[in-house]
Amino acid sequence: MYCCPYCFSDSFLRKYIIANKNQDGKCSFCGSENVAIIKAEYLFDLFEPLLNIYKKDDNGNSIDELIQSDWDVFAIEGSFNRQNLLKSISNNSNFIKFKYKPAFSVEQKNIEQWENFREELKHSNRFFPNNAPTIKILEPFGKYLGVKIEKSTQSFYRARINSAGRPFEITEMGKPPKKYVSNGRANPIGIPYLYITSKIDTAIAEVRAPKGETVTIAEFELKDKLELADLRNPKSTISPFELEEEELELIYKNLPFLEFLGKELSKPIIPREADLEYLSSQYLSELLKHIGFHGIIYRSSIAEGNNYVIFDDERLRVVNTYQYKIMDVKTSSKKIE
Repeated sequence: MYCCPYCFSDSFLRKYIIANKNQDGKCSFCGSENVAIIKAEYLFDLFEPLLNIYKKDDNGNSIDELIQSDWDVFAIEGSFNRQNLLKSISNNSNFIKFKYKPAFSVEQKNIEQWENFREELKHSNRFFPNNAPTIKILEPFGKYLGVKIEKSTQSFYRARINSAGRPFEITEMGKPPKKYVSNGRANPIGIPYLYITSKIDTAIAEVRAPKGETVTIAEFELKDKLELADLRNPKSTISPFELEEEELELIYKNLPFLEFLGKELSKPIIPREADLEYLSSQYLSELLKHIGFHGIIYRSSIAEGNNYVIFDDERLRVVNTYQYKIMDVKTSSKKIE
């Protein structure tokens, strides 16, 4: 039985199959045609350490459900299809008949500490909080969160609402001067960072321009590579197939914490509450900066696309500007009790 890259969501597995394919042909599991295919059992050495972090338990769940829930490995849908694929990978039909549970407990203390710290920072101790996380809380995960963006591989965008209808010059589209910097999601007042996006539409949405306004869009390119902390979705960006046995345990126990930090940066904030709600995300940004990252990738809370906060804007330059007029502003709502 042959599987293909489209059977999996895991980026490492997809690349591995392409690099080590037996041939091009039809996938036995997802039905894709004229794709790189590999004998499923050839993946067992990769899957074995992952399978070993689960143990039999009559009160557990099927192994494919656990792996998908914990690691988002499969692209094929349906437990029956995923079990057939795992059966072929392991060359053993017996193990999928049992129920399983993780061999390790999820670590909760980091999440609890951060939640206590957030409330203390907002309402009790601003500069000497007792629950302040140190850089040690994130250092063990730095190498798993990092993503490198090479020079000239993609463009980035920033939007500014035009003042009195006047377009901004290229020289005005970088990060703001220190004396004008207000509190941001990642930056404290007076400390300027550069906020950019992956799409023009995302940049426009982030400035919340009203209908009829015009905005200047700056297009940025990299002068030097960036190494960013990627907090968008650790479950899908950290591949279990690249980890050693002890690393698998560490990451499994702390995936909920890493996902929690991603939500801390991207959660929607009501403007009138921003000064307090931004305190913990600003602290998180400072921790990541001191680990050595040039910035952070996080999901936009109001539009499709990714946001980037760049600590060192000397690694980018503006290459062009464009003018856009806001023709419509969409809102949605739901009734609450």
